[in-house]
Amino acid sequence: MAAKISRRLVADGYDWATVAVSGRNVTIGGIAPTPEVQAEALAAASAIRGVASLSDASSLLPVAEPYEWSARRLERKVTLLGSVPSEATRNAVLAAARRALPDAEIIDETTLARGASKMFSAATAFALERLADLSSGQVTIVDGTLSVAGTAVSAESFAAARRSFTDSMPGGLALGPVDILPARIDRFVWSASLDDVSLTLAGFVPNEVSKDSLVEAARALHPSVPIIDNMNIASGEPEGFTEAAAFAIQALGKLEEGGVMLDGLTLDIAGTARSVEDYESVVGGIDGTLPAGVEIVANEIIPAPVSNYYWTGSREADAVTLEGYVPSLEGRAEVRALARDLFAGATVTDNVKIASGEPKIDWIGATKFAMEQLAELKSGVVQVEGVTYSVQGEAADSDAYLALTEANARRLPASLALTDSDVSPPRISPYRLSLSQAADGLVLAGYAPSEKARRALLDAARARFGSVTVKDDVKFAGGAPDSLVEAAEGAMRVAARLAGGHFEIVDTVVEIDGTTFHDRAMQRIADIAAEAIPEGFKTEVNIVTRQTGQPLDAAGCRDRLKIALADGNVEFDKGATDISVDSYPLLDRIAGILMRCPDSVVEVGGHSDSDGSEEANLELTQARAEAVLDYLVDAGVRFERLTAKGYGEAEPIADNSTEEGKAANRRIAFTIDPPGNG
Repeated sequence: MAAKISRRLVADGYDWATVAVSGRNVTIGGIAPTPEVQAEALAAASAIRGVASLSDASSLLPVAEPYEWSARRLERKVTLLGSVPSEATRNAVLAAARRALPDAEIIDETTLARGASKMFSAATAFALERLADLSSGQVTIVDGTLSVAGTAVSAESFAAARRSFTDSMPGGLALGPVDILPARIDRFVWSASLDDVSLTLAGFVPNEVSKDSLVEAARALHPSVPIIDNMNIASGEPEGFTEAAAFAIQALGKLEEGGVMLDGLTLDIAGTARSVEDYESVVGGIDGTLPAGVEIVANEIIPAPVSNYYWTGSREADAVTLEGYVPSLEGRAEVRALARDLFAGATVTDNVKIASGEPKIDWIGATKFAMEQLAELKSGVVQVEGVTYSVQGEAADSDAYLALTEANARRLPASLALTDSDVSPPRISPYRLSLSQAADGLVLAGYAPSEKARRALLDAARARFGSVTVKDDVKFAGGAPDSLVEAAEGAMRVAARLAGGHFEIVDTVVEIDGTTFHDRAMQRIADIAAEAIPEGFKTEVNIVTRQTGQPLDAAGCRDRLKIALADGNVEFDKGATDISVDSYPLLDRIAGILMRCPDSVVEVGGHSDSDGSEEANLELTQARAEAVLDYLVDAGVRFERLTAKGYGEAEPIADNSTEEGKAANRRIAFTIDPPGNG
């Protein structure tokens, strides 16, 4: 009978009851959870057929006041504490714990006690589900009030846990204190992205206040763009995160489209800048508002395009200004580094901006070329505009002028097309140019205003002084007086008639020094100076007559004439008998030689090429020989020592079939003591 009664009580839910039978007398023992359940169990036992009498030896569970139950989690271990109303309820709670936390180790330290509410099982099951959202923490139910404390498993579970307290609380369960800390994130990443549809905020923020402020900042930035909030709350944010994120929102406002991402305090900005100024603002920390500790990685920003792409450098002494555009931060750094090297000691104002739209050339190479030319200027402007290049200004010195002139005469780098090159040499005062004698020839020194002028001066010197070597010591400078080249050419005409002739021009004063071969040449030289040197110049001619020297015999006279004629020939105006002024220096020299051999007779012979008739050539050469004789007599050679004879084309010394041969045959020859002379 005892087994029969026990089975019936267990089946009816009274498994706490024990049964003892003596004959037909039954005694019920055990600990009942409540008086009501105790009475129900006694009634159920007494109703069983065969029971004669029933004795109650059971007792009741102690009452727990307040009635408290809790579950505590530390990573993978969960401990159940407090009171449960029955073994059945205990088993139900354990089952709920295993469902909510399948990977956890469940430790049951609960005790049985009366005083539980009717919704105890539902309340504990809900609490265990909330505990599953925590990596560590505790849920506690005290007299039907649930409180929670701990740290969320993840940022997503933090939000889910907080929502569940309002969305799915069991009826009859009151909510007490909830103190859930966000999950700690080792890599605290936050982002914002903008396209033509929406502005999306994502990643982690430390709290609701920060979350709301970032949403409001984004909305204020783009009022008409929908804001999508995918942010989660988490802990582990770096110090200064809120300020850094607010700055990132402002940076996003500088982009046409793109995104910003904070990884800790490293800010990555990617997208297309709205304008050149916006690009500069972002990479420059938005007007100096970059929060402390934030580092911008801006290499993914595409600069805004500009239509007029140029770079300009200007200089005035030690003040240098750079303006225009380069396509990248790296390119600007490269150009700035060169500027520091080229303009060390100068004040450099760098207004160069970053922009896209550059022409399809090596823009940085073109810019560096222009800046290198700017470094050669004392003042001026260089500009690269599109694929064209221009330079204007005053060179820093003569070498710089020459370097600029030569560089711009060649093909420019980076396929640049030169549109304007107006570089003047440096201005100097006083302005000097001189021609002086040296052991191995002549030295032309001082300054010329241009390469064209320099070449003209050298060509004139070489033409005036024949085979004499002319050393070029001419540099370039501005500030030359007008007609400098003409004045120098006139001074050369005078100096060429002098032994040791040299001159110096200082601004508009021309001073010529030297020695003439005879007294009678002095007036002619003065006349040449007055005629050849332009108005506006003051001319000072300092001439002394050269001493005749020791007399020469006929052989010595021939040798000296040979040397003199080696430097040139007596020239005449084309087709005429007038002696070329350029031949006066040579004839003066010849007159000086002839006066040193007073006992010799000299024949002046005229010769021609084969062009024209023999008769005409004979007449022309006779007239030219007589013109030379007259010049020598006028210079002081005694008339009775001289004879003039024209040979026409009869005695060629070269082939008349070539122009070179004809030029050699057109000559004046001097013969000392010719055969047949008394």
